[in-house]
Amino acid sequence: MSSRIRNLTIFLSISLVCVLLCDCVQTYVSPYKSPPTGYLVAEGYISANTPTQYSLTRVIGLPGDSSIPVVTGAIVQVEGSDSSVYALPEQGNGIYGDTTLLINRALQYRLRIHTPNGEDYLSDFVQVRVTPPIDSVNWIYSPNNGVNIYVNTHDPNNATHYYRWTYDQTWQYNSGEISTYIYDPVSNTVSARQPGQFVYTCWKDVPSTTVTLGNTSKLSQDIVYEYPLVNIPNNSWEISILYSIQVTQYALTAGGYQYLTQLLTNTESLGSVFDIQPTQLTGNIHCLNDPGEPVIGYISAGTIQQQRIFISYNQMPYWDYEISCYAADHLVPNAPDSLRDYFEYGGFTPIVKTVGGYTGNATRCVDCRSLGGSTNKPSYWPN
Repeated sequence: MSSRIRNLTIFLSISLVCVLLCDCVQTYVSPYKSPPTGYLVAEGYISANTPTQYSLTRVIGLPGDSSIPVVTGAIVQVEGSDSSVYALPEQGNGIYGDTTLLINRALQYRLRIHTPNGEDYLSDFVQVRVTPPIDSVNWIYSPNNGVNIYVNTHDPNNATHYYRWTYDQTWQYNSGEISTYIYDPVSNTVSARQPGQFVYTCWKDVPSTTVTLGNTSKLSQDIVYEYPLVNIPNNSWEISILYSIQVTQYALTAGGYQYLTQLLTNTESLGSVFDIQPTQLTGNIHCLNDPGEPVIGYISAGTIQQQRIFISYNQMPYWDYEISCYAADHLVPNAPDSLRDYFEYGGFTPIVKTVGGYTGNATRCVDCRSLGGSTNKPSYWPN
């Protein structure tokens, strides 16, 4: 959700240009003047059954292509309506918590933040919502649309109605060729790879960045059936070997749902003058130093439900994906200048030893890590 919040906060921090019906162009000056440090963005969930974690960042202005500033050195804690206090320790890079709290579902909870700049933020007390289990996460293959992944759930007590889902995708993939040799730039030498140094197989992890919401309040039963989460286009690398998705389900209050719905509207409907104009978001966390200062985020509390599934290449009726090197292997002479020119400066990786030197090819097609993955196999991955 960070990329969407960044787009939203760009609107809050600078002027927008509006095109009028008379074809005149006028500058719209936003009434919101963010502090020098930028508005605070608080993202997370007070969990009653899994570790609680919050990220603190600041808004940025246009063009929005700089890195998002994180808030470090803050004091973050969860407070109960019974005066209980739970500290969320700083983990680095603006992350606080990863802590399992002793949440009493009969109480209410809020979030308090104190920044190194002396700013104090406090949320309203919120109810602890009980999230019903995920019934299933299923997928359907179509020759025209690839693989579509859905979530199914229901609340037999007809009490949830407002849902949010996030998901974490992971897939295994191989590089175009197997490199059995490795280059050392310090000694300018090539040697055989040892166990743990091979870069043929990787796993790539991609968290969701979208706001995915469901609402059953107008239905006679609190049932969500085949709500679409992800589309994997035909013949894409996600299912070149084995793909996994872990879906996380949250129960929201009506206020939390309305806030996220407005966030979704503001960040997805700004493409033309015919779109709905953005409106100010009003969450449930406030700046105590300046009550008029907007704070981006909505604090919610409750239980969390998760389910993971795997999809194998072998389950596909037809899936034509193969990574290969665009150019033929190149012979690199076993000479100091050649080794450095190709393997240190030239973007090549050695593959095998041959007469007079080594064959090599572009690192992007030989080293799977160059595509953003890691050679560390996830603990939950099948053998």
